[in-house]
Amino acid sequence: MATTAVEGVVAAGRVPTWVIPAALVTQDPSEGSWSIDLDVLLHETTVKIDCHYDYGDVTVTRTPSTRSRQRACQIVAQTINVGETIDVTIAAVFDQQEDMSDVVNEAYSAMPQGADVYIAQAFGWDSSVEPTTATVIDLFPGTVQTRTKNQPTTPEEDLKFTAVVSASAYFEDVALDGGSV
Repeated sequence: MATTAVEGVVAAGRVPTWVIPAALVTQDPSEGSWSIDLDVLLHETTVKIDCHYDYGDVTVTRTPSTRSRQRACQIVAQTINVGETIDVTIAAVFDQQEDMSDVVNEAYSAMPQGADVYIAQAFGWDSSVEPTTATVIDLFPGTVQTRTKNQPTTPEEDLKFTAVVSASAYFEDVALDGGSV
């Protein structure tokens, strides 16, 4: 039997990422609707941050919370998932000597410690193209637990900070609809 390799999508320029102030999302996606308003991504207070970080600077960790269950009729115990912990860690450039409103500090200013935010990513969407109702995103609502300035380890590296967002949910493959914020 012959096999044909499937062409992939190169990651370069294809992982736009936004930090959305939680107040803009009036309702989380729900079963059956899995959508939010496109205007949320286009809003002036939403910050597109993928030009502020390098590959490897964003990690998502989903750790299940489990318990063991073994009914009297079962020979083998089962592990039951009862929840999970979701952390989104983002390292991005900043410059303490510039105004917080300057472009270099957009990501830093969008994630102050204690802020409620949504992190959105559109895998495969061209980062240079404004999102449309054809764009599909993954969405993480959460709270910025920490924001720390990183200590440089080499003279030529960019100054960066790291923010850890403790997410309360993970909404996968969310559509963007034409509603308004």
